[in-house]
Amino acid sequence: MSAELEQQLRAAQTSYTSDPHNLAIVNEICHILIALKREDALLPWAEYALTLSPNASQFVVMRALALNLLGRHAEAADTWASDASLSSDPVLYPLRLGYSLMMAGDLQRAIPLLDKARRAAALCNPQILAPAEHLLGEAMLKAGNPRGFAHWLLRNEDPDAAGNYCPRGIPMWAGETDLRGRRVLITHQLGFGDNFLLAACVADWLDAGANVMITCDPQVHALMQASLSDCEVVSAQRPLRLQEVMPEDLQRRVDAFAPHLYATLLHLPLQRSGQMVSFGYHFRPYIQAPSLKQKIAEKWAQRLRAQHPEKKLVGLFWNCDQRHRPELGSIMRCWAARRSLPLDAINWLVTNPTVADCVHFVNLHHPVVEATAGIPKENMSRYLPGIWHFDDTAACIGQLDAVVAVDSAVANLAAMMGTPTCVPVNTSGDWRWGSEGTTSLWIKNATVLRQTHEGDWNSVVSNIASWLVKRT
Repeated sequence: MSAELEQQLRAAQTSYTSDPHNLAIVNEICHILIALKREDALLPWAEYALTLSPNASQFVVMRALALNLLGRHAEAADTWASDASLSSDPVLYPLRLGYSLMMAGDLQRAIPLLDKARRAAALCNPQILAPAEHLLGEAMLKAGNPRGFAHWLLRNEDPDAAGNYCPRGIPMWAGETDLRGRRVLITHQLGFGDNFLLAACVADWLDAGANVMITCDPQVHALMQASLSDCEVVSAQRPLRLQEVMPEDLQRRVDAFAPHLYATLLHLPLQRSGQMVSFGYHFRPYIQAPSLKQKIAEKWAQRLRAQHPEKKLVGLFWNCDQRHRPELGSIMRCWAARRSLPLDAINWLVTNPTVADCVHFVNLHHPVVEATAGIPKENMSRYLPGIWHFDDTAACIGQLDAVVAVDSAVANLAAMMGTPTCVPVNTSGDWRWGSEGTTSLWIKNATVLRQTHEGDWNSVVSNIASWLVKRT
Protein backbone atom coordinates (compact mmCIF):
# COMPACT_ATOMS: atom_id res chain seq x y z
CA MET A 1 0.00 0.00 0.00
CA SER A 2 2.83 2.37 0.90
CA ALA A 3 4.57 1.76 -2.46
CA GLU A 4 1.31 2.49 -4.26
CA LEU A 5 0.88 5.75 -2.33
CA GLU A 6 4.46 6.76 -3.11
CA GLN A 7 3.73 6.21 -6.79
CA GLN A 8 0.58 8.33 -6.50
CA LEU A 9 2.58 11.06 -4.76
CA ARG A 10 5.19 11.15 -7.53
CA ALA A 11 2.44 11.33 -10.15
CA ALA A 12 0.68 14.16 -8.32
CA GLN A 13 3.95 16.09 -7.95
CA THR A 14 4.58 15.68 -11.68
CA SER A 15 1.11 17.04 -12.39
CA TYR A 16 1.80 19.95 -10.04
CA THR A 17 4.97 20.83 -11.95
CA SER A 18 2.98 21.34 -15.14
CA ASP A 19 -0.02 22.98 -13.43
CA PRO A 20 1.20 24.67 -10.19
CA HIS A 21 -1.94 26.77 -9.67
CA ASN A 22 -4.28 23.81 -9.61
CA LEU A 23 -5.57 23.67 -6.03
CA ALA A 24 -7.04 20.19 -6.54
CA ILE A 25 -3.55 18.80 -7.26
CA VAL A 26 -2.11 20.46 -4.13
CA ASN A 27 -4.99 19.05 -2.12
CA GLU A 28 -4.30 15.57 -3.52
CA ILE A 29 -0.62 15.82 -2.57
CA CYS A 30 -1.55 16.86 0.97
CA HIS A 31 -3.94 13.94 1.42
CA ILE A 32 -1.40 11.45 0.11
CA LEU A 33 1.17 12.79 2.61
CA ILE A 34 -1.39 12.31 5.38
CA ALA A 35 -2.07 8.75 4.21
CA LEU A 36 1.69 8.10 4.25
CA LYS A 37 1.86 9.46 7.84
CA ARG A 38 4.21 12.22 6.72
CA GLU A 39 2.16 15.12 8.03
CA ASP A 40 5.33 17.01 8.96
CA ALA A 41 5.91 17.49 5.21
CA LEU A 42 2.55 19.26 4.79
CA LEU A 43 3.68 22.74 5.75
CA PRO A 44 5.01 24.11 2.43
CA TRP A 45 2.06 22.63 0.53
CA ALA A 46 -0.55 23.96 2.97
CA GLU A 47 1.03 27.41 2.97
CA TYR A 48 1.19 27.46 -0.81
CA ALA A 49 -2.46 26.39 -1.01
CA LEU A 50 -3.40 29.27 1.30
CA THR A 51 -1.72 31.73 -1.06
CA LEU A 52 -4.01 30.37 -3.80
CA SER A 53 -7.10 30.23 -1.60
CA PRO A 54 -6.70 32.15 1.70
CA ASN A 55 -10.13 31.06 2.99
CA ALA A 56 -9.69 27.31 2.43
CA SER A 57 -10.19 25.99 5.97
CA GLN A 58 -8.91 22.51 5.21
CA PHE A 59 -5.46 23.96 4.50
CA VAL A 60 -5.57 26.04 7.68
CA VAL A 61 -6.06 22.78 9.58
CA MET A 62 -3.20 21.12 7.69
CA ARG A 63 -0.89 24.07 8.34
CA ALA A 64 -1.62 24.00 12.08
CA LEU A 65 -1.13 20.23 12.22
CA ALA A 66 2.28 20.50 10.53
CA LEU A 67 3.35 23.40 12.77
CA ASN A 68 2.51 21.37 15.87
CA LEU A 69 4.58 18.45 14.62
CA LEU A 70 7.51 20.77 14.00
CA GLY A 71 7.27 22.23 17.49
CA ARG A 72 6.03 25.64 16.35
CA HIS A 73 3.05 25.52 18.70
CA ALA A 74 2.55 29.25 19.20
CA GLU A 75 2.32 29.66 15.42
CA ALA A 76 -0.13 26.75 15.32
CA ALA A 77 -2.28 28.50 17.93
CA ASP A 78 -2.24 31.69 15.85
CA THR A 79 -3.22 29.62 12.81
CA TRP A 80 -6.27 28.16 14.58
CA ALA A 81 -7.30 31.66 15.63
CA SER A 82 -6.85 33.06 12.11
CA ASP A 83 -9.88 31.34 10.59
CA ALA A 84 -13.15 32.51 12.12
CA SER A 85 -15.08 29.68 10.46
CA LEU A 86 -13.22 27.10 12.56
CA SER A 87 -14.38 28.68 15.82
CA SER A 88 -17.96 27.65 15.09
CA ASP A 89 -17.17 24.08 16.18
CA PRO A 90 -17.77 24.06 19.97
CA VAL A 91 -15.60 20.98 20.53
CA LEU A 92 -12.80 20.75 17.96
CA TYR A 93 -11.89 24.43 17.95
CA PRO A 94 -11.19 24.81 21.71
CA LEU A 95 -9.61 21.34 21.71
CA ARG A 96 -7.17 22.15 18.91
CA LEU A 97 -6.40 25.65 20.11
CA GLY A 98 -6.06 24.45 23.70
CA TYR A 99 -3.65 21.70 22.67
CA SER A 100 -1.41 24.11 20.74
CA LEU A 101 -1.41 26.57 23.64
CA MET A 102 -0.61 23.80 26.12
CA MET A 103 2.34 22.66 24.03
CA ALA A 104 3.46 26.28 23.66
CA GLY A 105 3.50 26.53 27.46
CA ASP A 106 0.55 28.91 27.78
CA LEU A 107 -1.26 26.82 30.38
CA GLN A 108 -3.28 29.75 31.70
CA ARG A 109 -5.16 29.95 28.40
CA ALA A 110 -4.96 26.25 27.49
CA ILE A 111 -6.63 24.75 30.56
CA PRO A 112 -9.93 26.71 30.31
CA LEU A 113 -10.13 25.94 26.57
CA LEU A 114 -9.54 22.22 27.06
CA ASP A 115 -12.10 22.19 29.87
CA LYS A 116 -14.55 23.95 27.55
CA ALA A 117 -13.91 21.31 24.86
CA ARG A 118 -14.45 18.53 27.42
CA ARG A 119 -17.77 19.96 28.59
CA ALA A 120 -18.99 20.54 25.03
CA ALA A 121 -17.95 17.03 23.96
CA ALA A 122 -19.92 15.53 26.84
CA LEU A 123 -23.04 17.29 25.49
CA CYS A 124 -22.74 16.96 21.73
CA ASN A 125 -19.76 14.86 20.62
CA PRO A 126 -19.03 11.92 22.99
CA GLN A 127 -16.42 10.50 20.59
CA ILE A 128 -14.18 13.48 21.35
CA LEU A 129 -14.72 13.34 25.12
CA ALA A 130 -11.83 10.98 25.89
CA PRO A 131 -9.13 12.95 24.01
CA ALA A 132 -10.48 16.27 25.34
CA GLU A 133 -10.48 15.00 28.91
CA HIS A 134 -7.07 13.38 28.84
CA LEU A 135 -5.48 16.47 27.24
CA LEU A 136 -7.08 18.59 29.96
CA GLY A 137 -5.50 16.25 32.50
CA GLU A 138 -2.13 16.54 30.80
CA ALA A 139 -2.28 20.35 30.89
CA MET A 140 -3.24 20.32 34.58
CA LEU A 141 -0.37 17.95 35.40
CA LYS A 142 2.01 20.13 33.44
CA ALA A 143 0.89 23.00 35.68
CA GLY A 144 1.59 20.82 38.72
CA ASN A 145 -2.04 20.13 39.63
CA PRO A 146 -2.52 16.50 40.77
CA ARG A 147 -6.26 16.71 40.06
CA GLY A 148 -5.18 16.21 36.46
CA PHE A 149 -4.59 12.49 37.06
CA ALA A 150 -8.35 11.85 37.19
CA HIS A 151 -8.78 13.48 33.75
CA TRP A 152 -5.60 11.89 32.34
CA LEU A 153 -7.15 8.50 33.12
CA LEU A 154 -9.41 9.02 30.08
CA ARG A 155 -6.47 7.98 27.89
CA ASN A 156 -7.88 4.53 28.67
CA GLU A 157 -10.82 5.35 26.39
CA ASP A 158 -8.92 7.15 23.62
CA PRO A 159 -7.95 4.71 20.83
CA ASP A 160 -5.33 7.14 19.51
CA ALA A 161 -3.57 7.47 22.87
CA ALA A 162 -3.17 4.10 24.56
CA GLY A 163 -3.83 0.40 24.59
CA ASN A 164 -4.88 -1.55 27.67
CA TYR A 165 -5.88 -5.01 28.81
CA CYS A 166 -9.43 -6.01 29.73
CA PRO A 167 -9.23 -8.95 32.18
CA ARG A 168 -12.17 -11.34 32.03
CA GLY A 169 -14.67 -11.20 34.87
CA ILE A 170 -12.66 -8.90 37.15
CA PRO A 171 -14.22 -5.60 38.31
CA MET A 172 -12.24 -2.41 37.81
CA TRP A 173 -11.01 -0.51 40.87
CA ALA A 174 -13.64 2.08 41.81
CA GLY A 175 -11.56 4.33 44.04
CA GLU A 176 -11.43 2.28 47.27
CA THR A 177 -8.71 3.56 49.60
CA ASP A 178 -8.84 0.62 52.04
CA LEU A 179 -7.58 -2.43 50.17
CA ARG A 180 -6.73 -4.65 53.13
CA GLY A 181 -6.99 -8.29 52.14
CA ARG A 182 -7.73 -7.44 48.51
CA ARG A 183 -5.81 -8.98 45.62
CA VAL A 184 -5.27 -6.36 42.92
CA LEU A 185 -4.13 -6.97 39.34
CA ILE A 186 -2.33 -3.97 37.81
CA THR A 187 -1.89 -4.10 34.03
CA HIS A 188 0.80 -2.18 32.18
CA GLN A 189 0.52 0.08 29.12
CA LEU A 190 2.23 3.07 27.41
CA GLY A 191 6.02 3.30 27.09
CA PHE A 192 8.90 2.16 29.27
CA GLY A 193 9.36 5.60 30.81
CA ASP A 194 5.70 5.76 31.84
CA ASN A 195 6.02 2.32 33.44
CA PHE A 196 9.15 3.29 35.38
CA LEU A 197 7.52 6.49 36.64
CA LEU A 198 3.98 5.37 37.43
CA ALA A 199 4.97 2.07 39.01
CA ALA A 200 6.48 4.15 41.81
CA CYS A 201 2.88 4.46 43.00
CA VAL A 202 2.60 0.70 43.59
CA ALA A 203 3.96 1.45 47.07
CA ASP A 204 0.77 3.44 47.80
CA TRP A 205 -1.37 0.41 46.89
CA LEU A 206 0.72 -1.84 49.10
CA ASP A 207 0.42 0.69 51.94
CA ALA A 208 -3.36 0.54 51.47
CA GLY A 209 -3.18 -3.20 52.20
CA ALA A 210 -3.37 -4.61 48.66
CA ASN A 211 -1.74 -7.84 47.56
CA VAL A 212 -0.49 -6.87 44.08
CA MET A 213 0.17 -8.68 40.84
CA ILE A 214 1.58 -6.34 38.18
CA THR A 215 2.28 -7.03 34.51
CA CYS A 216 5.19 -5.53 32.57
CA ASP A 217 6.99 -5.75 29.23
CA PRO A 218 9.41 -8.69 28.85
CA GLN A 219 12.32 -6.24 28.38
CA VAL A 220 11.88 -4.89 31.93
CA HIS A 221 10.69 -8.03 33.72
CA ALA A 222 13.92 -8.82 35.59
CA LEU A 223 14.29 -5.17 36.59
CA MET A 224 10.73 -4.83 37.87
CA GLN A 225 10.98 -8.13 39.75
CA ALA A 226 14.03 -6.81 41.60
CA SER A 227 12.40 -3.42 42.24
CA LEU A 228 8.91 -4.57 43.26
CA SER A 229 9.87 -7.52 45.42
CA ASP A 230 6.63 -7.33 47.44
CA CYS A 231 4.57 -7.94 44.28
CA GLU A 232 4.08 -10.79 41.86
CA VAL A 233 5.54 -9.43 38.62
CA VAL A 234 4.43 -11.10 35.38
CA SER A 235 5.93 -10.65 31.92
CA ALA A 236 3.47 -9.94 29.09
CA GLN A 237 3.46 -8.16 25.76
CA ARG A 238 2.31 -4.56 25.89
CA PRO A 239 -1.34 -4.09 24.87
CA LEU A 240 -1.60 -1.97 21.73
CA ARG A 241 -5.39 -1.68 21.44
CA LEU A 242 -8.11 -0.60 23.82
CA GLN A 243 -9.75 -3.34 25.88
CA GLU A 244 -7.37 -5.97 24.49
CA VAL A 245 -7.99 -9.56 25.57
CA MET A 246 -5.13 -10.89 27.66
CA PRO A 247 -2.94 -13.62 26.14
CA GLU A 248 -3.82 -17.10 27.36
CA ASP A 249 -0.57 -17.62 29.30
CA LEU A 250 -1.11 -14.33 31.13
CA GLN A 251 -4.77 -15.18 31.74
CA ARG A 252 -3.71 -18.46 33.40
CA ARG A 253 -1.37 -16.60 35.76
CA VAL A 254 -4.12 -14.10 36.55
CA ASP A 255 -6.66 -16.87 37.18
CA ALA A 256 -4.25 -18.49 39.65
CA PHE A 257 -3.81 -15.17 41.45
CA ALA A 258 -7.62 -14.75 41.57
CA PRO A 259 -7.74 -10.94 41.86
CA HIS A 260 -10.67 -9.19 43.49
CA LEU A 261 -10.24 -6.20 41.17
CA TYR A 262 -7.91 -4.71 38.61
CA ALA A 263 -6.42 -1.34 37.73
CA THR A 264 -4.39 -0.06 34.81
CA LEU A 265 -1.10 1.78 35.06
CA LEU A 266 -2.99 5.08 34.68
CA HIS A 267 -5.02 4.34 37.83
CA LEU A 268 -1.95 4.07 40.05
CA PRO A 269 -1.48 7.74 41.06
CA LEU A 270 -5.17 8.01 42.00
CA GLN A 271 -4.73 5.88 45.12
CA ARG A 272 -3.21 8.93 46.80
CA SER A 273 -5.30 11.58 45.06
CA GLY A 274 -6.70 12.86 48.35
CA GLN A 275 -3.26 13.57 49.79
CA MET A 276 -1.88 14.87 46.47
CA VAL A 277 -4.26 17.81 46.20
CA SER A 278 -2.24 19.72 48.74
CA PHE A 279 0.61 19.65 46.19
CA GLY A 280 4.20 18.80 47.09
CA TYR A 281 3.72 15.19 45.93
CA HIS A 282 6.54 13.54 44.02
CA PHE A 283 7.21 10.08 42.64
CA ARG A 284 9.55 8.30 45.05
CA PRO A 285 12.61 6.39 43.76
CA TYR A 286 12.24 2.63 44.04
CA ILE A 287 14.08 0.96 41.14
CA GLN A 288 17.12 -1.23 41.73
CA ALA A 289 18.94 -3.67 39.49
CA PRO A 290 19.01 -7.41 40.29
CA SER A 291 21.76 -8.16 42.83
CA LEU A 292 23.84 -10.27 40.44
CA LYS A 293 23.81 -7.50 37.82
CA GLN A 294 24.79 -5.02 40.57
CA LYS A 295 27.87 -7.07 41.47
CA ILE A 296 28.93 -7.29 37.82
CA ALA A 297 28.52 -3.52 37.47
CA GLU A 298 30.53 -2.83 40.64
CA LYS A 299 33.58 -4.64 39.24
CA TRP A 300 33.27 -2.80 35.92
CA ALA A 301 32.99 0.57 37.69
CA GLN A 302 36.06 -0.11 39.83
CA ARG A 303 38.14 -0.70 36.71
CA LEU A 304 36.77 2.37 34.93
CA ARG A 305 37.33 4.64 37.93
CA ALA A 306 40.91 3.39 38.15
CA GLN A 307 41.40 4.42 34.52
CA HIS A 308 39.93 7.88 35.15
CA PRO A 309 40.95 8.82 38.71
CA GLU A 310 39.39 11.88 40.31
CA LYS A 311 36.74 12.08 37.61
CA LYS A 312 33.01 11.68 38.07
CA LEU A 313 31.33 9.01 35.97
CA VAL A 314 28.25 10.39 34.20
CA GLY A 315 25.84 8.43 32.02
CA LEU A 316 24.78 10.07 28.77
CA PHE A 317 21.70 9.35 26.63
CA TRP A 318 20.93 11.77 23.81
CA ASN A 319 19.11 10.03 20.94
CA CYS A 320 15.54 8.70 20.77
CA ASP A 321 15.68 5.91 18.22
CA GLN A 322 12.06 6.36 17.07
CA ARG A 323 13.18 9.42 15.11
CA HIS A 324 14.88 7.10 12.61
CA ARG A 325 11.87 4.82 12.07
CA PRO A 326 9.49 6.27 9.47
CA GLU A 327 7.11 3.32 9.78
CA LEU A 328 6.06 4.68 13.18
CA GLY A 329 4.46 7.73 11.58
CA SER A 330 5.15 11.44 11.79
CA ILE A 331 3.71 12.05 15.26
CA MET A 332 6.01 9.63 17.08
CA ARG A 333 8.95 10.30 14.77
CA CYS A 334 8.78 14.08 15.08
CA TRP A 335 8.32 13.94 18.85
CA ALA A 336 11.40 11.71 19.14
CA ALA A 337 13.44 13.99 16.89
CA ARG A 338 12.52 17.09 18.87
CA ARG A 339 13.53 15.42 22.13
CA SER A 340 16.93 14.27 20.84
CA LEU A 341 20.21 16.14 21.12
CA PRO A 342 22.30 16.33 17.92
CA LEU A 343 25.64 14.51 17.94
CA ASP A 344 27.48 17.82 17.37
CA ALA A 345 26.11 19.09 20.68
CA ILE A 346 27.22 15.90 22.43
CA ASN A 347 30.70 16.20 20.94
CA TRP A 348 30.95 19.77 22.24
CA LEU A 349 29.89 18.62 25.71
CA VAL A 350 32.19 15.62 26.09
CA THR A 351 35.25 17.43 24.69
CA ASN A 352 34.70 20.74 26.48
CA PRO A 353 37.97 21.13 28.45
CA THR A 354 36.30 22.33 31.64
CA VAL A 355 33.97 19.33 31.63
CA ALA A 356 36.55 16.80 30.44
CA ASP A 357 38.87 17.73 33.32
CA CYS A 358 36.39 16.42 35.88
CA VAL A 359 33.93 14.11 34.09
CA HIS A 360 34.19 10.89 32.11
CA PHE A 361 31.04 9.84 30.26
CA VAL A 362 29.39 6.46 29.83
CA ASN A 363 27.22 5.73 26.79
CA LEU A 364 23.79 4.50 27.91
CA HIS A 365 22.46 3.59 24.46
CA HIS A 366 21.66 0.04 23.48
CA PRO A 367 24.45 -1.10 21.10
CA VAL A 368 21.91 -1.90 18.37
CA VAL A 369 20.98 1.79 18.03
CA GLU A 370 24.54 3.15 18.15
CA ALA A 371 24.63 3.33 14.36
CA THR A 372 21.82 5.89 14.37
CA ALA A 373 22.77 7.63 17.62
CA GLY A 374 26.37 8.11 16.49
CA ILE A 375 29.50 7.74 18.59
CA PRO A 376 31.07 10.78 20.28
CA LYS A 377 34.68 11.57 19.44
CA GLU A 378 36.30 10.95 22.82
CA ASN A 379 35.95 10.99 26.62
CA MET A 380 33.30 8.29 26.58
CA SER A 381 33.23 4.61 27.50
CA ARG A 382 30.73 1.83 26.93
CA TYR A 383 29.29 -0.28 29.70
CA LEU A 384 31.43 -3.31 28.87
CA PRO A 385 29.26 -6.00 30.50
CA GLY A 386 26.80 -4.89 27.82
CA ILE A 387 23.45 -3.07 27.79
CA TRP A 388 20.98 -5.60 26.45
CA HIS A 389 18.00 -5.17 28.75
CA PHE A 390 16.92 -2.45 31.15
CA ASP A 391 18.31 -4.33 34.16
CA ASP A 392 21.74 -3.87 32.53
CA THR A 393 21.06 -0.16 32.11
CA ALA A 394 19.97 0.07 35.74
CA ALA A 395 23.04 -1.82 36.97
CA CYS A 396 25.24 0.61 35.06
CA ILE A 397 23.37 3.70 36.31
CA GLY A 398 23.67 2.38 39.88
CA GLN A 399 27.44 2.85 39.64
CA LEU A 400 27.37 6.36 38.19
CA ASP A 401 27.57 9.73 39.91
CA ALA A 402 24.90 11.30 37.69
CA VAL A 403 22.99 10.87 34.43
CA VAL A 404 22.28 13.32 31.62
CA ALA A 405 19.41 11.99 29.50
CA VAL A 406 16.88 13.54 27.17
CA ASP A 407 13.19 12.86 27.87
CA SER A 408 13.22 9.08 27.49
CA ALA A 409 12.90 5.80 29.36
CA VAL A 410 16.50 6.27 30.51
CA ALA A 411 15.73 9.64 32.13
CA ASN A 412 12.74 8.13 33.97
CA LEU A 413 14.79 5.10 34.98
CA ALA A 414 17.65 7.16 36.40
CA ALA A 415 15.29 9.45 38.28
CA MET A 416 13.36 6.52 39.76
CA MET A 417 16.66 5.04 40.95
CA GLY A 418 17.35 8.22 42.88
CA THR A 419 20.36 9.10 40.72
CA PRO A 420 20.95 12.85 40.18
CA THR A 421 19.48 13.31 36.72
CA CYS A 422 19.74 16.23 34.31
CA VAL A 423 17.02 16.23 31.66
CA PRO A 424 17.35 18.56 28.65
CA VAL A 425 13.88 19.14 27.21
CA ASN A 426 12.56 20.89 24.12
CA THR A 427 10.14 23.81 24.19
CA SER A 428 7.14 21.56 24.88
CA GLY A 429 8.41 18.87 27.23
CA ASP A 430 6.23 16.18 28.76
CA TRP A 431 4.07 17.03 31.79
CA ARG A 432 6.35 15.21 34.24
CA TRP A 433 9.11 17.75 33.61
CA GLY A 434 6.84 20.73 34.28
CA SER A 435 6.74 23.90 32.22
CA GLU A 436 9.16 26.38 33.79
CA GLY A 437 12.26 26.66 35.93
CA THR A 438 14.88 23.95 36.46
CA THR A 439 12.85 21.68 38.71
CA SER A 440 10.01 19.21 38.29
CA LEU A 441 7.13 19.25 40.76
CA TRP A 442 6.80 15.50 40.22
CA ILE A 443 10.37 14.19 40.28
CA LYS A 444 12.44 15.52 43.14
CA ASN A 445 15.98 14.65 42.03
CA ALA A 446 15.66 15.82 38.40
CA THR A 447 17.20 19.03 37.09
CA VAL A 448 15.33 20.19 33.99
CA LEU A 449 17.10 22.38 31.43
CA ARG A 450 14.73 23.80 28.84
CA GLN A 451 15.08 25.08 25.30
CA THR A 452 14.03 28.69 24.86
CA HIS A 453 13.81 28.40 21.07
CA GLU A 454 12.64 25.23 19.31
CA GLY A 455 15.57 23.30 17.84
CA ASP A 456 18.26 25.45 19.51
CA TRP A 457 20.17 23.35 22.05
CA ASN A 458 23.20 25.64 22.40
CA SER A 459 22.23 27.31 25.68
CA VAL A 460 20.90 24.01 27.06
CA VAL A 461 24.17 22.16 26.40
CA SER A 462 26.12 25.04 27.93
CA ASN A 463 23.92 24.77 31.03
CA ILE A 464 24.48 21.00 31.16
CA ALA A 465 28.22 21.67 31.23
CA SER A 466 27.75 24.12 34.12
CA TRP A 467 25.56 21.60 35.99
CA LEU A 468 28.20 18.92 35.62
CA VAL A 469 31.09 21.12 36.75
CA LYS A 470 29.16 22.25 39.83
CA ARG A 471 28.65 18.63 40.84
CA THR A 472 32.40 17.91 40.96
